Amino acid sequence: MNIKLLVSLLAGATFAASLTGCAIAPGPYLDTDRLDQTPSPDSVAQANVKYHVQPIDVTYFETHPRMGDATLASVCPLTCLTKDTRKLYAYHIGVNDQISVTVWDHPEFSSAGISASSGAAGLPPLPSATPGGTAASGGASAGAAGGTGGSSAPEAGGVTVRVANDGSIFFPRVGRVQAVGKTAQELQESLTKGLSKTIRNPQLDVRITGFYSKQVQVTGDLKQPASQPITDVPLSVIDAINRSGGANPDADLQNVGITRDGHRYAVDVAALLDRGDIQQNVLLQDDDIIDVPDRTKSRVFVLGELAKPQTVPMNRGHLTLADALANANSIDPRSADPRMIYVIRGSDQQFAKGGMLKTSAITSADGSMAPAARPLDLSVYKLDMTQVDALMLMTQFDLHPRDVVYVQVASAARFNRVLEQISPTIQTLFYTIQTTR
Repeated sequence: MNIKLLVSLLAGATFAASLTGCAIAPGPYLDTDRLDQTPSPDSVAQANVKYHVQPIDVTYFETHPRMGDATLASVCPLTCLTKDTRKLYAYHIGVNDQISVTVWDHPEFSSAGISASSGAAGLPPLPSATPGGTAASGGASAGAAGGTGGSSAPEAGGVTVRVANDGSIFFPRVGRVQAVGKTAQELQESLTKGLSKTIRNPQLDVRITGFYSKQVQVTGDLKQPASQPITDVPLSVIDAINRSGGANPDADLQNVGITRDGHRYAVDVAALLDRGDIQQNVLLQDDDIIDVPDRTKSRVFVLGELAKPQTVPMNRGHLTLADALANANSIDPRSADPRMIYVIRGSDQQFAKGGMLKTSAITSADGSMAPAARPLDLSVYKLDMTQVDALMLMTQFDLHPRDVVYVQVASAARFNRVLEQISPTIQTLFYTIQTTR
């Protein structure tokens, strides 16, 4: 047989097999005839965008302080618990709160003596012990109890009442007194003024012994997620987490969320624990929702020419480039280019809720407004591992959540892979020619 004719037939068969696709060739195959792959103007414009590469060297650290540097300024997203805010804190009475009133030198004002008259006045019964309530004879004991427990027994010589649904309490010789929204001191002044009409210089002691009106919800990656009551002792985010048994080992304390009035605020509790940053110890309010996520979103993607490409979770918000490469068993010495190790970082500000890319409007030819994707806000960093100082600098380069570490393939390895792809075809042609001789 003519060798040239045989080679031509073999080449034609190869071309026909590529046209028929999976009808002849083995392995997975996708028919692209029904796919419109025409590039859009936005994708063409995006392809022409150039990104500046910042080398990871000594000059980089002169202008970029580390995330763990204590000199970095911290801003409290809400009102935080400090020495000043602790002094100004005051608990305001709410519906269903339990209040103990003691009138000194007047034993007739006792729960035993007025229980019948209280029932006649239509005062609702005292609430039973609930998991979310707290009872204490004072603010100190309420804080020591950790915000849990049931109602305490009324003290001798005192009257224990509950705030009704209309926000008032009933007290003998005074009648109905509005209590909701007042502090214990303000309520004491109101009762003193009312009793002054029948008692000369009355002396009252008003204390809140049951906190049932205000609470926060603590959820997420915790050992004992539960609701926590707001008491006369300030409740901060770190207090709420501790009272829930503490966080689990895989909890992401760097991105603790506090949802208030439909808006979620991120709080770095890890900074509070690591370096005592009080600007992250948010003072909680009624109906706050505290969620402690896991480390699903705080991870780094390590890809490219590595011994073990994988995702690496951050440890309490911290992970260096050296840690990421070490977790991936370092670069592949057979195919990686140690001079081209890239860190690609995106900005979360360019994404709207749900992870959708924010778009801007452009004017089309017919005058209508059409959405256009904004260029990605990317920062690209490059490390050269062949330099002696780079091996130390990579231990100082902090990664951010969802960073992509990519190790470039060496040019020689790419050439060898091309040879691996065409070698079977060359061998087939060679053996075919040999058999026709």
